[in-house]
Amino acid sequence: MGMKQEPLVSIICLSYNHERFVAECLQSVFIQTYPALELIVVDDFSKDRSVSIIESLLRHQDKFIQNCNNQGVCQSFNRGLAQAKGKYIVDLAADDLLFPDTIAKQVAYFETLSEEYGAIFGDAVLISETGKKLGTWYKRDAQGKRLQPVPSGDVFAAVLAGTPILTVTAMTRRSVYEALDGYDESLLYEDFDFLVRASRRWKYGFKDECWVKYRQVKGSHSKQQQLRRTQQMESTWKVCEKAAVLVQTPEEISALLIRLRNGLRQCFFLEHYALGAQYAALYRRFKPLPSSLQAIAWACQLKIPFYQVYRTYQKLRR
Repeated sequence: MGMKQEPLVSIICLSYNHERFVAECLQSVFIQTYPALELIVVDDFSKDRSVSIIESLLRHQDKFIQNCNNQGVCQSFNRGLAQAKGKYIVDLAADDLLFPDTIAKQVAYFETLSEEYGAIFGDAVLISETGKKLGTWYKRDAQGKRLQPVPSGDVFAAVLAGTPILTVTAMTRRSVYEALDGYDESLLYEDFDFLVRASRRWKYGFKDECWVKYRQVKGSHSKQQQLRRTQQMESTWKVCEKAAVLVQTPEEISALLIRLRNGLRQCFFLEHYALGAQYAALYRRFKPLPSSLQAIAWACQLKIPFYQVYRTYQKLRR
């Protein structure tokens, strides 16, 4: 009897102005100990030397897609997904790094799970722009023991409430992406929306291992979310509207209300007043606003400026 064939894994690497990091990222893919790999690189119309660096490094079997204009993360990923043949998909940013045995460990874990599990995720080592280790995503003590609980299995309510599922470490079944038609191209960012839609139908498995070196870069999506009247908030709102249709149990409704409460506060802090009114209205569909949130809703109606106070507070916290 022949040896069992390893399932193919498709790594979709998204690059946009990543000339400082893309070579190291690709090298981390090339040295994977797992043999059945397909690499698809998508460059989203970079203005720096990313394309020439990528072209100089790719092997004959690798695929390279160059966008003719800047299309954003969601459309770029979907272009790569359309060419992917793997059983499992990894969405890899060109500024992050894999450990040499990352894919091997992920597949070994995934293959032990039932079809109910649509994705798996782990922890990450945080690194600076220069590669210096900054810690781990999930808090750990000096001996490396994780100090915070991480949901696993049915994570839908946890996702709605804002519990962090570290998507940069995720491996997902291609069948899940196909069932959900990939990322929603009307959004500016993908992870919250895809988590909500996928976790409604599939379980997520957590493995307490570090699978990715997650680079903390100035101007990243997480940093953009803190800017005054950021467009990222519009995408978050659209996902909350979707989630309002998907919730079924009292626990899930409570989790959504936590998300809406935080969204309303954020709209006030970032002076996204009209959007704040929409958050308040959606909250009221499930439950009357408590007095503290009613005050914030009124502040949004009155367009009381608060952003500079918020930024000062954020700086003092650091």
